[in-house]
Order: sequence, then structure tokens, then C-alpha cells
Amino acid sequence: MPDWRSIAHARQFPLTDAELERIAPVLDALEAAFRPLANALPHETEPALIPSEEAMAQSDQPGEPA
Repeated sequence: MPDWRSIAHARQFPLTDAELERIAPVLDALEAAFRPLANALPHETEPALIPSEEAMAQSDQPGEPA
């Protein structure tokens, strides 16, 4: 399992040790549930691209590049 404490520190998330202790088991459970699903995806499957609301709003404005 990933070292959530190191990841949080490296990403500079403002979490206390108590908060990390509380959420680490949940993150471990999510990792255990989704890792097999991710590993089962064929390599040729492209990721979904979901544009942000901001990008969609910009693309609706005439005369502006998307």
C-alpha cells in the first residue's frame, strides 16, 4: 500500500498526524478496491477527457479559440 503520510507531506497537504491516521485506512481500502480494476484496463484504452466548466464556458463564446 502507498505511504499516505509521505505522499501528503510531498504534496504539502495541510493535514495533521491525527487526520492522516483517520483517513489512511479509507485510502488503503480505496486503493485495494480500485487497483485490480485499473490493472485490468487494456493498455490501449485511452483515459476519459472531461472538460472543466470553465473550458466549456470559453468554448461557447463566439470568436474565441477553445
